[in-house]
Amino acid sequence: MDLNNVSTLIKKINRLYDIINSIGEASDTEKDLLKAYVLDLYEAVTMEPEDQSEDLEIEEMMKKLKKQKKAEKKLKKQLNKAVEQLEDMSTSPEPEAVELEAEAEETVEETPEVPEAEEEQPVEVEEETSEIEPELAELFNVETNGVTDLSDKLSLKPVADLTKAMGINERIFTINELFDGNREEFENIMLALNGLNNFDEAKDVLIRSVAGKYRWHSDTRFKKARNFIKLVQRRYN
Repeated sequence: MDLNNVSTLIKKINRLYDIINSIGEASDTEKDLLKAYVLDLYEAVTMEPEDQSEDLEIEEMMKKLKKQKKAEKKLKKQLNKAVEQLEDMSTSPEPEAVELEAEAEETVEETPEVPEAEEEQPVEVEEETSEIEPELAELFNVETNGVTDLSDKLSLKPVADLTKAMGINERIFTINELFDGNREEFENIMLALNGLNNFDEAKDVLIRSVAGKYRWHSDTRFKKARNFIKLVQRRYN
C-alpha cells in the first residue's frame, strides 16, 4: 500500500467534500470526480503506487470547477439585479421623455379638424340611456348654479378646444387615472367631444364609451372623474 498516495487522496476527497458542502449541491462533474477519488483510494490501498500525473490533472480540474461555481453565483446575482432595475424603469418612465412626447403631440394637434375627427370616431351613442347605473348618473350631476367664489367662477370659464385645455402633467395624469394609460382612446374622445353641440351629448358619449368601462364612479376615481367632467362641461358654456 502506498501510504503517501493514500494520504493525498484522502485530503483531496475531504477538500472536494468541503467545496460541495459549502455550495450546497454537487454537479454531475463533481460527483464523477468524487467517484474517481474513491476508486483511486481503493487502488492505492490494494496496489502499488502509480504515476501521480493523472491526480494532478484531476486536482487542477477541481480548482477550475470551484472557480466556475463562484463565477456562476456572482453572475446570477448581477443578472437578478439588472432585471430588478429594468422592472423599475418600466414602471416609472423618465419625466423628460414623457414631457417631450406630450409636447410633440400637442404641436401636431394645434389645428385639429373637428369634422374629420367626428367621422373617425368609433364612439357610438345610439344605445338607450335607461340602463345607466345610478352611480354614473350621480357622477355626471354637475351643479354650477349658485357659484360665488372667484376661483370657482374662473374654473367655469368656457373652453374653446378641449385638446388644448390641459397642461402636460394634467394630461398624463388624466390618461393614466381615467383611461388606464390608453392615450389613443383619450385623444379620440377629446376630439369627439370638441365636435358635439351640448353637454348632454357629451355626457351620453362619455357614459357609453369610457365612464362605465373604466369605472369612473369608483371611490378611487370619482373625484378625478368629476373634475374632468367639469372641464368637458366648460366646452359648451
